[in-house]
Formats: sequence, C-alpha cells, structure tokens
Amino acid sequence: MFIIYLLFITVLIFGLIIYFMPKKISYYEMYTTSLFSTVLQLITDVYLEFKYRLYWYFSPGVDYITLWVVFWIFPAVNIMFLNFYPKTGTLLIKSLYILGWSLFAISYEGVAVYQSDFFHYNGWKLVYSVPVYPVLYILLLLNWKIINKLHRKNYKLRQ
Repeated sequence: MFIIYLLFITVLIFGLIIYFMPKKISYYEMYTTSLFSTVLQLITDVYLEFKYRLYWYFSPGVDYITLWVVFWIFPAVNIMFLNFYPKTGTLLIKSLYILGWSLFAISYEGVAVYQSDFFHYNGWKLVYSVPVYPVLYILLLLNWKIINKLHRKNYKLRQ
C-alpha cells in the first residue's frame, strides 16, 4: 500500500511546491524543458526497462500507473530544479546544487526500491544511478540553455 501513498504524496507535494513557488522561469521554459525530460525518460525506459529489463515501475511491462511517474514526477523535478538553479552562482555553488539534487534523487530512488513497491531492480543497482543523476541534471541545463538561446534568436528575428 505504501506504493500508492509514495506516488500520490509525491505528486501532491511536488504539485504544491510548483504552484506556490516564486516563478523564476517562464511557463514556456517549464513546458519545453518538461517535454525534453519526458522524452528523455521515455527513451531511457524503452531501452533499460523494456529491452534489457534492468528495472521497472510497479510491475513488469506497460501499466497505466507508470504514466503518473512519467508525466508528473519527472517534469515536476525538472521544473523545481531549473526554477531554483543558481544562474549567477559560482561554479562551486552550481556544482553543489547539482550534487544536492543528485543526492535527493538517489535517496528517493532508494526509498522507492527498498521501502515500497514503486520501483524494482532486475540487474540495475542503486550505485549505477550515482553517476547518472548528475549527467541527467547537466543535460537538463544544456537543454534549457539551448531553448533560451533559440527563444532569444527567434525574438530577434521578429523585431
């Protein structure tokens, strides 16, 4: 039963944080970066979950409850991560920020695997996620920079 509680409590808490947080990024940025993170997640799952069967959410194979993870949790984390990112901080501050979010993600994954039936390993190990999360957060930042660059370029073309 903790499986459902963990999922819906996470969706509720993340949703409330996003709704009430002071917005430092535009809705355009939230939308486009969330699309990127969702597509990246789905591509990753196609290979690691379905082709190699290294892990799965809830139960092996396709299920509807996984859509809550893909379309609510991952985009919410993406939005919070980018919204509070210290754009003007030093490289050390930015690195610590990425490290902090990576530790949060690893901790959440650990709870999802070892304390609930939310996430299951079948060859994957938590230690494999340690280098993956910083790379994912850096990819989100690079995508965000590309989106902003394209947006500025498009705006200049319309002037």
